[in-house]
Amino acid sequence: MAQQRMNVQAPIERLFADRWSTRAFDPDKRVPAELLASCLEAARWAPSCFGAEPWHYIVADRFTAQAAWQRVLDALAPKNQLWAEHAPVLIVAVADPVFSHNGNPNRWAEYDTGQATVCLTLQAESLGLACHQMGGFDAETLKSALTIPEALQLMSVTAIGYAGDIKALDTDFQPMEETARTRRPLADTVHNGAWGTAYHPPASAGWEARYQETSVEQLPWFHAGLDADISRALDSLELGDGATALDLGCGPGTQAVALAKCGLSVTASDVSWTAIASAERLAAAEHVRIDFHVDDVLHSKLTGQFDLIIDRGVFHCFADADDQQTYVSTLHQRLKPGATLLLKCFHKQETSETGPPGRYEESDISRFFADGFKLIETQESRFAPTAQDDGPKALFCILERSIKEQQ
Repeated sequence: MAQQRMNVQAPIERLFADRWSTRAFDPDKRVPAELLASCLEAARWAPSCFGAEPWHYIVADRFTAQAAWQRVLDALAPKNQLWAEHAPVLIVAVADPVFSHNGNPNRWAEYDTGQATVCLTLQAESLGLACHQMGGFDAETLKSALTIPEALQLMSVTAIGYAGDIKALDTDFQPMEETARTRRPLADTVHNGAWGTAYHPPASAGWEARYQETSVEQLPWFHAGLDADISRALDSLELGDGATALDLGCGPGTQAVALAKCGLSVTASDVSWTAIASAERLAAAEHVRIDFHVDDVLHSKLTGQFDLIIDRGVFHCFADADDQQTYVSTLHQRLKPGATLLLKCFHKQETSETGPPGRYEESDISRFFADGFKLIETQESRFAPTAQDDGPKALFCILERSIKEQQ
């Protein structure tokens, strides 16, 4: 089964992240009767209007009821037959459009049958099975073949089995199996308070989700050692032992640990508690002491001032002008007069569609930080182990908090 990074906008259970509607089934591996029963039991406990449970399922197992399975397969759309013929189990979902307790029409029957089928598929996923729901079938053929009462409504056919080799699929299907799962953003489908007012999840939820779904070593911004640009800048700054540093958006903590090993007194923050937990484990393994905080720079609760702030990939995440101004104001408060900000962000020349919304050149940085900062140096670089590696184009900046307003 394809394992794709979802890039979700808020944390979700791993079960949802792992679910994949594969078309590649192992034709030789049967579904144990006990596991199949568990899937159907999960459907039985789905919510329904008045507790009517309007769903019915017809189970066709190729290993135990080959004739019934063949009848279901024959009713599928020809293109579905090409891959569904390898699925060991086909389950037909049927909705009863009438309430059994009073005989009135049940306009929620289809909705509730869908809920039950989702429960079935998620239970299957939790048991290591794969599912693919289909709407492509001949309803009349299926009703006749399975003697389904005319008054009932056919909803779907679900293939269940164990994931197989995608190379065994027809070549038309293989690219579908290898394509990353995508969904429209929540702002396109969720309305806040009234139709047409988009809902936007907090950015912190998206970062937490990302750290939960992806191991830190696979994150595109992971860098095992101290960033070469930061290392070079530290050499020029000649900060003494015990100088205080804030690693803003520390992520997995590799930069914070490297800073601590340089003799700095390090505080590190990130909006993701999962990232902070990972960073704490790294610091413990490396035997360095770091003061970690779960903190959002746009709503920061941090106190005190630092001799140095490191930002390797936070500022370029903010596209909103108010957020950019809040960021600048917060860092101004957290830096001592004359102290240094080392800022690394995506360069305006980086044109990849993936990545943060902020892309900057020197004039942009000068404009954003004009109030309260002095731009000391900028350098074109890369988000990669070395500036020569083929990573995203970056702009590395050295800024100094102005002293004038303190006099």
